[in-house]
Amino acid sequence: MKSLPMILGMLLSVSVLFNVVAFVRLADNDAPVATAKATPAPEPPKAARASESALDDLLAANSPAAAVPVREAAVPAKSAGKSAPSGPTLTQASLRNDPKVREVLQANEAYGAFWKDIDRLSKVRGKFDEPKYQQSVLTATEEFLELGDPNRAQFEEAAKIAANNYALAKKEYDAAKAALPPKDKANPTTYAAYQQQKDAIDVRYQTQIKAAVDSLKPYLNTNDARTAEFLSNADKWLRTLAPKPVK
Repeated sequence: MKSLPMILGMLLSVSVLFNVVAFVRLADNDAPVATAKATPAPEPPKAARASESALDDLLAANSPAAAVPVREAAVPAKSAGKSAPSGPTLTQASLRNDPKVREVLQANEAYGAFWKDIDRLSKVRGKFDEPKYQQSVLTATEEFLELGDPNRAQFEEAAKIAANNYALAKKEYDAAKAALPPKDKANPTTYAAYQQQKDAIDVRYQTQIKAAVDSLKPYLNTNDARTAEFLSNADKWLRTLAPKPVK
């Protein structure tokens, strides 16, 4: 009988232990299942981000909207009042940046365009009366030379006189050539006389044409590039302006 309490205590301890184990197992079964924690993606290295940024900048710089023509940007803007046609862009910086070079080249291009107009007009000269034709040539020339008053009116008057003098010189020249002796190379004496007279006629004609051209200079700015282009071809211009010979 003395061992009874000890046995009962042991049974009680076993029962309590059994209940605790059962409770713990029940608690584990009822607990919510923990979701797996997402592993964050590794951040790209700084060098990779810098490379991507540089590529984006390069693509943006080469896009059509951002592109800027280098040659056009390098060419200084033309001064106001000049209407020279745009020609081929200069590729050499030393030429682009030289104001005198640009002025001369622009004047040359402008004269080429001007002369095409005058040449086209001269080819249909017969469709106009002479006063209308001459005035059209004079007005176009004054526009090309950018003449203002009073030089415009003075140049126009001088040009008409020079054109008439050109026509008279040409008429005299043609008549003198027609009066030359026969060109006989077989006879040295005759050929020498012919050549001497011809040379004299040529010199006189060239002197008269030069005088006609020089008569225009007092009314022009000879330091201007356009004027220089015009004067270097003024004999041809006077031939175009001169009255047609009466047949």
